[in-house]
Amino acid sequence: MGSFDQGYAGMASLRAVNEWIGVINSNLGGANRTAYKATKVSFGGGVSRIDRDPRVNKSGLQIPDSTLSIANTRIDFSQGTIVQDGELTHLAISGDGFFGVTDGRQLFFTRDGVFRWSVINNQTILTTANGLTVLPVAATTDGGTGTPSPDGVIDPTNSTTYNLNFAIGRNAGTSGATFSVTINTVNGGVNLVYSGNLVLAPNNFNGICIAVFRFANNNALKFSRYGSTVFDATNAGVATVVNDVDLIQSALESSNAALNDTLPELALAQKMFSAVSKIINVHNSNLDVTVNLIR
Repeated sequence: MGSFDQGYAGMASLRAVNEWIGVINSNLGGANRTAYKATKVSFGGGVSRIDRDPRVNKSGLQIPDSTLSIANTRIDFSQGTIVQDGELTHLAISGDGFFGVTDGRQLFFTRDGVFRWSVINNQTILTTANGLTVLPVAATTDGGTGTPSPDGVIDPTNSTTYNLNFAIGRNAGTSGATFSVTINTVNGGVNLVYSGNLVLAPNNFNGICIAVFRFANNNALKFSRYGSTVFDATNAGVATVVNDVDLIQSALESSNAALNDTLPELALAQKMFSAVSKIINVHNSNLDVTVNLIR
């Protein structure tokens, strides 16, 4: 590989290290965010070169990858520490699962349980801090026919109407506002239709029947336009309502991005950045020598 190629390799590697530092910076900032999940970086290289096949009589001549690149990133969905606070509407999931939320157009999933009461269409319902509606348990009907929703599964592969019972209150089986959610991922639409006239108040918050969803592969979730704690499940497959987790009231899940892991990683990234910068400096010095020889 020529001198100019080495300069390009150094710049490409420097760009990869800079992106790594950006991920570390996000993890440092997310360490104080509710239910933030740390992102891990996996590195790859460029194209290796074989000048002589190592299987012949002579020893092989192979030049390994000279560039550093980010091969992929992975979100660490391990559970953070659950911390009690004094808010009745705050919830934490102990176990594998996500709260379902919607903006009225699309479904999203989060473990951030900072919820509050909001009044929408004369109904007091539970929403996230930025106004997304929290989905309750899918109680019964599919398409309004009165038939049970199959195994609590919301299948996003076609247009289906589910009647959801917002059962929050002292009488969890009967109280709450009922509304329908039409899911049609083909068109990317979610429509909310509210019914009933029971207005819930915060002092009635004594029973919880909030849906918790699970995916076969959490790594198929991607960040949404609402930030890195609210996930888009467009390509994540079927979301199944589960009941083998614990919902802890007046508690929140803390971030799993630990400072004692992230700060040493930042120091390593800084050393790597300096080392790659040295490679570029050596490349520039070699070019200067070569130009002077020609002169």
